[in-house]
Amino acid sequence: MGGILFIGTGSAGERILSIAYATFKNLRSKENCFVAVNTSKKDHERVQSYFEERGIKDHSNFLFETIGEETLSGYGAGKDPKLGQSAYETDKEKLLKKLKSLHKKENFKIAITLSSLGGGCGTMVIGELSSDIRDELGIRVVPICTIPFRREGDLLVGNAILGLRNLLDKGLNPLIFDNELMMRFSQTVGEGVDRANIIITSLVSSLVDLVEYGGFSNPPIDIIDITRLITPQCGFFTVAYLDNLRDFKKKWKDLFEFNKSLVSQPIIQTNCFVMFKARSFPHELVEDVLSYLRTKYSAKEIIPTTIEDKSFSGYTIAAMIWGMSIEGIKPPLKTKRPLSEEIRKMFKI
Repeated sequence: MGGILFIGTGSAGERILSIAYATFKNLRSKENCFVAVNTSKKDHERVQSYFEERGIKDHSNFLFETIGEETLSGYGAGKDPKLGQSAYETDKEKLLKKLKSLHKKENFKIAITLSSLGGGCGTMVIGELSSDIRDELGIRVVPICTIPFRREGDLLVGNAILGLRNLLDKGLNPLIFDNELMMRFSQTVGEGVDRANIIITSLVSSLVDLVEYGGFSNPPIDIIDITRLITPQCGFFTVAYLDNLRDFKKKWKDLFEFNKSLVSQPIIQTNCFVMFKARSFPHELVEDVLSYLRTKYSAKEIIPTTIEDKSFSGYTIAAMIWGMSIEGIKPPLKTKRPLSEEIRKMFKI
């Protein structure tokens, strides 16, 4: 009782959710529930095959929900967010009834919704569904979404802006992962996607550890306290991990910055949640991190917590920071065009 409700919307949201489920055993606790909401039945089949390949025989708490089947016949919504939103509206009551039944049984502490902004299903559905979960189920919600490569063109970037606007209009201030940052991780798109998914799923795993931790965290914290920190317009997250303490003391700041999910600037001040996890975590390192957050990110309020247990390996810092500017995202959320095209546009050639 009192786990986390995870919901992935659209193809990317379902993919991130399934990778997290397969990679981190701690997520599979029966107190948690995973729901993949999609217009595409094919994506559901892919995930089930993926679980079979990974030898995951029992995934009874990972549920599949197809929306808009009557109009879309189980196919995707392409790159049309209106189709995705229409599919959700068609099956909204049926889906919310199932989620309410799950919540009545499990009494979830918090809901985390995941999606990619830019496509047809997830772009608008994450905002609509997150809002309905908050209002209809009475659960606090943290949306996590990705935004496109700027090279992906006007359609996807425009869709992403539409999805962001929808989230903000509903009072939902998401944690953002910027796909543009994948290029820091590798030379290929596939490796970049894999690395991005590791960062996202590592955060998800850390939050589950926080909920299921059997000892006393220091200071004690309930996961719903995190939602007190959410401020406009958006936030980012990062996870820094190393096995060796000596190396971690030298490199944590570089890892913290390299693994950031978004590059932007604080609007004025930020609110931060930061979790330290290890067999034992040095006081001096905790103080260094908190001081860094206050200086680098103008942190006004910080909720820190440390969980220590002999079963933990290595040293982990997981942080979520809200109060970042959407207008200040770098590079700006607009289509990247060839220089020659920009020059023609500038001089109206």
